[in-house]
Amino acid sequence: MNTIGTKTIETERLILRRYTVEDAEDMYENWASDPEVTRFLSWPTHESVDFTRGLLEKWVSFYEDGKTYNWGITVKGDDRVIGNIAVVERDERTCSYEIGYCLGKKYWGQGIMPEALRAVIKYLFDGESDLMRVYATHDLRNAKSGRVMQKAGMHFDGILRGAKKNNLGLHDTAYYSVLRSDTVTPEQYEKLFLEIKPGFFERDYVKQIPNEWVAAEQMLRLQEYDAERYQKAFPENVTFGFYTGDFDELLEAVGKVIPGWVPLFSKETRVYCGFVDGKIASFCMIEDFGEHTVNGMKWKIGGPGCVGTVPEYRNRGIGLSMVGKVTQILKEELYDYGYIHYTFEWKWYEKLGYKTVVQWNNKGFVREA
Repeated sequence: MNTIGTKTIETERLILRRYTVEDAEDMYENWASDPEVTRFLSWPTHESVDFTRGLLEKWVSFYEDGKTYNWGITVKGDDRVIGNIAVVERDERTCSYEIGYCLGKKYWGQGIMPEALRAVIKYLFDGESDLMRVYATHDLRNAKSGRVMQKAGMHFDGILRGAKKNNLGLHDTAYYSVLRSDTVTPEQYEKLFLEIKPGFFERDYVKQIPNEWVAAEQMLRLQEYDAERYQKAFPENVTFGFYTGDFDELLEAVGKVIPGWVPLFSKETRVYCGFVDGKIASFCMIEDFGEHTVNGMKWKIGGPGCVGTVPEYRNRGIGLSMVGKVTQILKEELYDYGYIHYTFEWKWYEKLGYKTVVQWNNKGFVREA
């Protein structure tokens, strides 16, 4: 992996910088000698400032390799170090880094640590194009550290029992992470949209959309999809499955929803349906949007397209249940992302976990001010 090493990071209130040996007294006094700070850490409380000084001599020498990430945290206008944040584990096979941190007790509860953590995560992703994952862990008994990770925008991944050891012994460990895919910008999503639908805004039917209408593109990382998120009980005989019946019957159902969709369906199209007593109640294509490279990652993208429910079967949850089952199929077929194209019903799809990544109207992309 390419590395950029420890360089100064500036935030709204903080300066994160390299250590010097002269930081020993501040480090010792502010956190390294405090058993309340080191309680949940993997290294013991320092017994003397001389020990701290010796450690800093090693840390400073490590900067020369260009692979070390280790910052002292300072408040703007005061160069004394008040805490530490560093990359403590590296896994080049999975292109991931673990971050560890600690902060002097008198600075707790001021939002300093989340601010530093957010800045370091951004620094690492901006600086290393092949870095895919940044994560952090905490002893399950140290809930305050978990809140720091949450405030920094990290995603809770789960708990491993007895996974790590600190000054209190073996402990159950909570894991939080940020993936590079979590840092995709609106501009990158817009570029992806135009790769999937090249020349989209030049199409006549798009130009004819009323000026006040705003449509959405939505995506869902399929490894995060929970098939139990939306469950609906039906009083009638509702079943779901791929359509294998008479093609004209399918086209008739499509025509009842949006006649302009009929030419988009062919006998080769994979179509999934919801049925009531064997009759088509809802339908959608299962589309393959191909593989696309986004922010250095290759995404295989598929989605439910031309989703519709025949009028007499609407407002029963059949259509959304069908989309949920299609989403699960895409997940099982090892697609990375589910994609909803050209919808005005984004609140509907949000019930399954889809999130709006792009909005547009007949003139182009629409961004919130």
